[in-house]
Amino acid sequence: MSGIDVAKEGTMRVVTIDTRAYGLNAVLKTAYWFTDRAFLHLQYGSGHEIELRLRPKRSDTDGDSLAGDFMNELLEQQLRDAVAAETEGMRDLIFAHALSRTSLLNRELETADPFADPYHVGSRVRNSSIEN
Repeated sequence: MSGIDVAKEGTMRVVTIDTRAYGLNAVLKTAYWFTDRAFLHLQYGSGHEIELRLRPKRSDTDGDSLAGDFMNELLEQQLRDAVAAETEGMRDLIFAHALSRTSLLNRELETADPFADPYHVGSRVRNSSIEN
């Protein structure tokens, strides 16, 4: 299995998802986003698999297209979860700083003029772009 397999059962599509490739959290988020377009049933399969039965709510909706959209959204949700895990520490620091009454970083930056350029970085950037 390559992470996802799709089988047809009449108007229903059975999407078998390998949870080693896609986390349960991503599967549940994706399933939730599809509740307006499809009837969904999730159940654990054998081993590391989740079986999702997907049936369009509207008769004019193509089941293959719906399953393809589901798989694309599942990939997006999995990537969102990965980015969230990678940036968790930075988000926590930003929230702590925003909600704190004291400075967590450089205290002098709290009252500094945001337009001040004490190291003249702006002029160096302008001069180097003129020279090139």
